[in-house]
Amino acid sequence: MTTEIDKNKNLEIEIKIRINNIETLREKILTQDFCVVEDNTLEHNIVFDTKEQRLKKNKCLLRLRRKNNKNVLTFKRPPAKALKSKKYKIREENEVEVSDFENTTAIIRALGFDVFFIYEKYREVYKRKNGNVKIMIDQTPIGDFIEIEGSAEEIDQIASALGFTRKDYITANYYTLFREIHKTGHMQFKRPAAAANNKTTKHKRKPRK
Repeated sequence: MTTEIDKNKNLEIEIKIRINNIETLREKILTQDFCVVEDNTLEHNIVFDTKEQRLKKNKCLLRLRRKNNKNVLTFKRPPAKALKSKKYKIREENEVEVSDFENTTAIIRALGFDVFFIYEKYREVYKRKNGNVKIMIDQTPIGDFIEIEGSAEEIDQIASALGFTRKDYITANYYTLFREIHKTGHMQFKRPAAAANNKTTKHKRKPRK
């Protein structure tokens, strides 16, 4: 059944699920008429906020993401009250591609925002051949997850086909999940000190499990 949530195409509707066996899951995804549209690649994300954490308090997010040679600036905010849901993570989202990661960071900071949280993950993206629903496999420093993005009905259908139920759904973001384990710091992969100090160092792709 189509809901008001499904009709609003300006919304991002998604859920996370913690997973244990990536290879088995990949096989299941491909049997559901999905194909790989983005190979397993490192994402570097910076979340910005004011010193008073005004964005976080209002459940908004300002993020700059670097993936390969592509940089994307994203702003997310809660939807109208009528479209809120406890089962799914729903946000109104605006994105724009930017050419220069460092200069964009400098502009954001000059506007009064500070680096609030940095998180990294290796992500591969699958898309259903007929439709816009997507599945992302994320390998992170705190474990492996999938994200399913689509309509509420599509999310439920795909999750069920992959062997999951609504009890497995996670609507928390990676900041919240990381803070449940670590009280401070950023969610980044460990790397040699020399590489960490070299901003131009290219990260090797994390091998598939």
